[in-house]
Amino acid sequence: MQQSKSIAVPLNRKMRKSVTIQPAPRAPDEAEDLVDFVLKRAARPTVAAPTHRYRIGERLAMNGGGRSVARSGAFCKVVATLPFEGHGSLLYRVRSETEQFERVVSEIDLSRKSEFTT
Repeated sequence: MQQSKSIAVPLNRKMRKSVTIQPAPRAPDEAEDLVDFVLKRAARPTVAAPTHRYRIGERLAMNGGGRSVARSGAFCKVVATLPFEGHGSLLYRVRSETEQFERVVSEIDLSRKSEFTT
């Protein structure tokens, strides 16, 4: 009977010396250990959420949407301010004077113009 050969690739000697096995972190046993374990974690940095520029009930000019968004430029009324999602610009729920439905619009598409220009 023939003995089969191993096809495993041996590590070179330099790599063998640098490989060390780290012990697994132990689980806390008592309540005091649990408090220490939790307090040693790094805290997440908190960032203050930006504030909305426009208020509910305000009449604003809404910019047209261009090619990608089917939206006509018109005056609109802010119905609600939406919470900040952590990225992007602030969002508003608005109702246009020319449309019969509400839509969500970002703050950069709204302005306080006295006259609407196309």
